[in-house]
Amino acid sequence: MGATAAQEKPTDIYRLPDAKVLEEAGQLQVLDKDGNKVDLKSFYTNQPTGEKQLIVFIRHFLCGFCEEYVRALARDLPPKLLESVDTKLTIVGCGDHTLIADYATRTGCPYPIYCDPSRATYEKLGMVCSLNQKGKPDYLSRSQLSLIKSSLFTALGMGVGKAWKAGKISQNGGEWVFKDGTVEWCRRMQHTADHAEIPELKTVLGL
Repeated sequence: MGATAAQEKPTDIYRLPDAKVLEEAGQLQVLDKDGNKVDLKSFYTNQPTGEKQLIVFIRHFLCGFCEEYVRALARDLPPKLLESVDTKLTIVGCGDHTLIADYATRTGCPYPIYCDPSRATYEKLGMVCSLNQKGKPDYLSRSQLSLIKSSLFTALGMGVGKAWKAGKISQNGGEWVFKDGTVEWCRRMQHTADHAEIPELKTVLGL
């Protein structure tokens, strides 16, 4: 499903969902690495008072740009640092759950990873579909061409069957910060290498 004109408005990048949308999104389910279904709201409801939950929605499981972002998160926002500001981080991708274990190994991801191959959570929260590219963000340590080539080699290595399950290639993600059951801040990607930069996340989290 392509992005609508309304979704692409710059003002929507940081727009918080209303209570009704958040309630509906929370009832949608994601899968863990074993295929078990979990309500999205379980990540940010019935949690310790004052604790923040950072949920990072990535693109498909073969996106080299997102792999670099996850590596940057692991390097610059390790679990112990997040603990110092009472924050937990969860990754959600849009591919099949059978690819999660390999993705975690490939990226060295220290955070729990889930997936939503239906992309229902992405759509409900207003995250857009676009293959546009606009410049190189700071979190990419390699050229975009190099990362695209690396993704192709990874896909070839896992075989067509598994690669086909990586997720919709045009689906973009975003970053969401919850506290005490409600969303405090969010940022939706507008193109394929448009995750929130690490300094921005640190500011939002109080680091």
